Amino acid sequence: MKLFSLSSPSHIIITIICFLLIIYLPKFFATKSDLSKKVLVISIISLILINQGMDFFREGYGLNEWRLGLPLHLCDFSSAAIILYFITKKREFFLFAFFAGISGAGMALLTPDTLYSFPHIDYIRHMVGHSMIIMGVAYAIIIDSQRPQLRDVHRVLFVVSIFLLLMYPINYLIGSPANYWYVIEKPPGLNVTEFMRDPPYHMIDIYILAIIVCYLIYLPYFIKDKIIITKSS
Repeated sequence: MKLFSLSSPSHIIITIICFLLIIYLPKFFATKSDLSKKVLVISIISLILINQGMDFFREGYGLNEWRLGLPLHLCDFSSAAIILYFITKKREFFLFAFFAGISGAGMALLTPDTLYSFPHIDYIRHMVGHSMIIMGVAYAIIIDSQRPQLRDVHRVLFVVSIFLLLMYPINYLIGSPANYWYVIEKPPGLNVTEFMRDPPYHMIDIYILAIIVCYLIYLPYFIKDKIIITKSS
């Protein structure tokens, strides 16, 4: 099986396909019946849950290390948030999935922490699972007409900061080799943290980057609102 390479043609092609599906599949279903939309929602939830189960099985059984397979990473929180949004339609869950999901799962799609490339099952599971998080967000935006406001950036960052602080005692209580939210060590593989300071100071750099990314994610809405205000005045 071929080792994963960030520049491999298969990864570039599959990443492009994932983002195209994330954007255009909800648009395709936007004009369909409520039953069709429900099928899409159930499919997204099912694929997220299958990914979660396979991840726990791989870590807990395949690698015989249950401490690594618990659903405590940021993307696990985003997965739970988008599922809870679909069930409750509460805007708070959408907002968490929007900022944490797009930033976290987006980075995971671009720089997977898998050992092997396509068509290894770990690679496929990783790409499908993280794509479903962002597709759930895209569904909420395109079909449910959800959107964030500027004040929501601050609110979500506050909640994420609380969770981040809790990850330190949680990792300590679970014990090595637990590294949830990568507060102990940098994430494996080639990713942006390669350019950051060594642990534990890498978390300061990650936190600053997360703040910047969240505001960048909101930037298109900010520009759109400014344009509308300018045109109406």
